[in-house]
Amino acid sequence: MPKENNKKAMRKMGQAMMATMPLQMKFQVMFRMLLAGNDEEKRKKIMGEVKQRRRFTHPRDQIEWYPTIDHLKCQGCRVCLEFCPKGVFAEDADKGVIVSRPYECVMLCSGCEIKCPHEAISFPNRKQFYRYVYYI
Repeated sequence: MPKENNKKAMRKMGQAMMATMPLQMKFQVMFRMLLAGNDEEKRKKIMGEVKQRRRFTHPRDQIEWYPTIDHLKCQGCRVCLEFCPKGVFAEDADKGVIVSRPYECVMLCSGCEIKCPHEAISFPNRKQFYRYVYYI
């Protein structure tokens, strides 16, 4: 099950990136991904190159894309802490897991939402945020 959650999280992040790309760039990325096959290193390299071309229409700290935690559902399992490479989450002695660095969240990423086994993490509607992202 955890491996399937990783695949879902990666798929969702890839879909978010593809949704904001120009059509020609989508075809190029899809073609290169097909050629990469199951080679994870090649796939990571392709996505890294795509990330280098991504820009925002506003400074990141003015775009309110970040997770929220429903503390009634959160069981303190720390899956989000372990999953997030940007350190968006932290532990608070009184509140448990909190969103401590919201603007460090990768724009349009919602992988932690899928990883949370208690469905305690949510994000705003992603389609409202596509307008903030473009590629060069």
